[in-house]
Amino acid sequence: MKTAKEEFENLVYQGMKSYGLDELSSKLLAILHSEPDPLTLEELSTRTGYSFSAVSAAMKLLTGITLVEKTKKAGSKKLYFSVQKDMLTMIINAVKTKNEVFVGPALKDLPAIIERCKKNGSEDSEEMLKIIEDYYQQMIALDLIFKNLTEYIEMIRMELGKK
Repeated sequence: MKTAKEEFENLVYQGMKSYGLDELSSKLLAILHSEPDPLTLEELSTRTGYSFSAVSAAMKLLTGITLVEKTKKAGSKKLYFSVQKDMLTMIINAVKTKNEVFVGPALKDLPAIIERCKKNGSEDSEEMLKIIEDYYQQMIALDLIFKNLTEYIEMIRMELGKK
């Protein structure tokens, strides 16, 4: 019979896999969610059974997409890894990052691209203009969705904090 910790880790693992993460990344997130303290690469390698280099590469990716936080402890050269255990905060941060990195630059750059395309005037440009304008409208919609989603999650988090 599995322990509560093992069942929890499996639940988190399955959840991460359902978002399209690979097996190792999903395992690492599951382990980090179940641990009260940050873990080193060596500890994560031992716990997963994967090589140090595989774990290091996965942690670099997970840190890069802001799912994992990397810290150093005073007097130690080792890196320590943890996850944001507040799922609402994690989702808010992910949505904000997606909006800043993906949508923001598109909203900034697309109007100038659209204008250049309009000035070109060739038949191919008309088709391209339609594609770009459609994409721009989708970015405007995503910006609104992400901002509303963030506000809604913040509101729920505040309500939960009151209980």
